[in-house]
Amino acid sequence: MAPRWTAILVLALAVGSAAVAHGDDAPAAVAAAATSPPESPRPAASPGPEVPRGALAAFLAAAAAGDYERAADQLDLAQLPRASRANEGARLARQLAAVLERTVSLDLSKVSDEPEGDRDDGLLAKHDQIATIDTPDGPVPILLEREPRAGGAPVWRFAPATVARIPALYAQFGYGPFADFLPEPFTTIRFLGLQLWQWLGFMVLIAVAVGGSWAMVRLLGRVATPLMARRGWNGGLVEHAGGPLTLALIAAAIAAGLPLLALALVVERVLTGGTEALAIVAVTWLGLRLLDVLSNGVQRHFVERRQFGALSMVPLIRRVLKIFIAVIAFVLALQNFGFNITGVAAGLGIGGLAIALAAQKTVENLFGGVTLIADQAVRVGDFCRFGETVGTVEDIGLRSTRVRTVDRTLVTIPNAQFSAMPLENLSRRDRIPIRATLALPPSSTGAHVREVLARLRAMLAEQPKVDASSARARFVRLEPAALDIELFAYVLTADWNEYVERREQIFLAALDVVGDDAKTLK
Repeated sequence: MAPRWTAILVLALAVGSAAVAHGDDAPAAVAAAATSPPESPRPAASPGPEVPRGALAAFLAAAAAGDYERAADQLDLAQLPRASRANEGARLARQLAAVLERTVSLDLSKVSDEPEGDRDDGLLAKHDQIATIDTPDGPVPILLEREPRAGGAPVWRFAPATVARIPALYAQFGYGPFADFLPEPFTTIRFLGLQLWQWLGFMVLIAVAVGGSWAMVRLLGRVATPLMARRGWNGGLVEHAGGPLTLALIAAAIAAGLPLLALALVVERVLTGGTEALAIVAVTWLGLRLLDVLSNGVQRHFVERRQFGALSMVPLIRRVLKIFIAVIAFVLALQNFGFNITGVAAGLGIGGLAIALAAQKTVENLFGGVTLIADQAVRVGDFCRFGETVGTVEDIGLRSTRVRTVDRTLVTIPNAQFSAMPLENLSRRDRIPIRATLALPPSSTGAHVREVLARLRAMLAEQPKVDASSARARFVRLEPAALDIELFAYVLTADWNEYVERREQIFLAALDVVGDDAKTLK
């Protein structure tokens, strides 16, 4: 069992690492955007706080470097006492950086680089809105405000109204009590977009999710197996569902624990997408396992009731349902990773004609298999003859049918071809005929022939498993070399071995009747 759970742990860690690797560049990307020139034409020098973009870029660059005292220069602290501005400013800058990191994705290219700001935003001339944070109490705009500067051009800073809301926003969207009470290295050391305490918390979350899920599934198996066995249900259901349930619980536990880590918005989105992908895999896996268990139970039910027509449809239905489940899972996975399903469907529609032409034989064979099962010309397990081949049908698939011949070779025939052939189903016989010809000497008298016929008819009437209404012994041919008597009867069985045994007994009894008079029995 250990390798199995080790593989699950490695899978979960891989998802987590991949997600973080994709999401770690949020602060770095923002900082890069703050220092690198955008594509639109503007002065060669980086914009300063005289424009909204420059003020926001300066704040984000200082916050990314951990210099919250310099970041505080971009906050309007006029409402604070002068004596506390230095300490309070750095604290508020740190809290604002955390709130922005956790709630919004900032795109510096969309922030105005005009000294007057965005004049078409419907706000006051001195205000510029860079983001909106959704809170339980309603949306909160994050505003920059243009204020005069002595001896220079006006500059943009975070507006006093926004600064006043920072403590309340941090209480809702900050790093939580863990970051406030941990030593400084746990919050200042970053790797791939996560602080040190977040990395440690993520590792603990993975370990707890894997261990707890494994223990819970084991406990559930021990409780559910005897209960299901007591009710006569298939106890193997719990065993089949163990792996998928464990993976689903791991995904659920990770999703439930992610909010405790107070991750950056970009990182949290990617990790959430990773857990959703794990959940899709788990649900798909569970659906396929349950489908196997259910179809096996249905097959046993049909075998017990000898409903072989319905039994032959179970494998094909199971395969079609598996394909359907896989397609649904694939579509959900694409949607989870942000693909436009409508666009994909449209693309498939454009290429549908080419696909249909390429898959013409496949579709033809698919419908051939459906026809075979619907018409029930032959079923799995039937002994049949088609063309010059005689054998037992072992499988009717989506594309082809496999037949085991009497020489124990395996013949695979496309469904379209097989369904179009004349099929003789030998297993559907309710009885099997026996035919034989006895040749009496040509010197036999009529009285002797009548006696032989009477004794043969009596013999046939006494044989078990022989249809009395069909049994007959007839004088059919008068030849110079022999007098031919024909025996005919139906043996009431569809079992070939039983038929061969009864035929042997009838032939031996016929020889006892005619004695040495019979020249041939064929």
